Amino acid sequence: MEQVIGEGQADLVGEFLAEGIELHGTGLAPGLPAVAQWVAAMTAAFPDRKLTINDVVAEGDKGTVRTTLTGTHRGELQGIPATGKPVRQPSITVFSLTNGKIVEAWYVSDHLSLMQQLGVIPTAQEN
Repeated sequence: MEQVIGEGQADLVGEFLAEGIELHGTGLAPGLPAVAQWVAAMTAAFPDRKLTINDVVAEGDKGTVRTTLTGTHRGELQGIPATGKPVRQPSITVFSLTNGKIVEAWYVSDHLSLMQQLGVIPTAQEN
């Protein structure tokens, strides 16, 4: 995860994700090409990003990872032009493995907070 998301090495997704990977909660189509496109978009939007793995819990063919992504919004993200603002986005991903590769994952992040940090949605203090 650190190499793919944190360092933007989208070419490594096939090493730990199954060909037909389904990432629930992301809006991505199933499959490796969609993940690679998402990594490229994150790399462009946050070129200085850093992914910190806070916790990992695994048992059998299931796992959970809690991460924090930090960076500066320097490129377009979901139609939002670069703001130059720093962001911090915590997330949790629960995943299932088959033959050592992730076949399905459920991703939960605080997207509202991210949009507030970018200034797209006002915070409660701004209302």
